[in-house]
Amino acid sequence: MQTILLCVILSMLVSIVFGQWYMWQASKLLTMQLKEVEKTTTGVIDEIKRKLGIH
Repeated sequence: MQTILLCVILSMLVSIVFGQWYMWQASKLLTMQLKEVEKTTTGVIDEIKRKLGIH
């Protein structure tokens, strides 16, 4: 009985830790992508401003 309980607790801990790590990885990726999008958008806006002669 105790070994089953121990296995359940262990698997729960592992899933929590893995879940946290996965969330962290995902948010890191998302942040990187958002920065890329921001850079691209800024570049496009600057290009448009340059074409229109606004600085």
